[in-house]
Amino acid sequence: MSNENQEYEDDEHAVAERIDAAHADNPRLAAWLREQRDRFDGWSRDHGGGWDFGERSLDRVEALVREHLTSVDDLFAREHTSLVQVACWYVGEVHNRARGTEWRMDPDPADSHPWSRRPYVIVPFARLDEYRDPEGIDYDARPRHHPLGSFLTLLREGPASALGALRAELDDYAPDTGEDEGEE
Repeated sequence: MSNENQEYEDDEHAVAERIDAAHADNPRLAAWLREQRDRFDGWSRDHGGGWDFGERSLDRVEALVREHLTSVDDLFAREHTSLVQVACWYVGEVHNRARGTEWRMDPDPADSHPWSRRPYVIVPFARLDEYRDPEGIDYDARPRHHPLGSFLTLLREGPASALGALRAELDDYAPDTGEDEGEE
């Protein structure tokens, strides 16, 4: 590798690390997490209790979303309610506990990019090298999940889709083993 390519890769790594650190530790994220933790006990009581943060409990969240939200428009209309926000937090917490992901949120969201306003979970930056973009385009190919986006997918698929879609997302965190490389 030439020195120029090595410097570019080092710069790209440093930039990605700075962005990740800013998304990991900021007042917007801290406030959102605190608010959802504070609301969880009431939310849990309102929705049957016994929420254990286990992988199988994602099926309960899925059923809850399908029961209380009728469409994508309904989800967006109720996005900032306790029902939706705590459910998003809960899903992310299950990912964190089951697969070692961490919360992130853009500290300075762009008006032109509405998803930059929403929290997400992602594999820690220290594990960056475990994931490769198959096309070689994206330097940071760690899987990330926006729980609200997961709810959108559920509602778009409709009631006919099989239970377990939220749980299936946990499989996305399996590291790239490189076994496919060179195979045709």
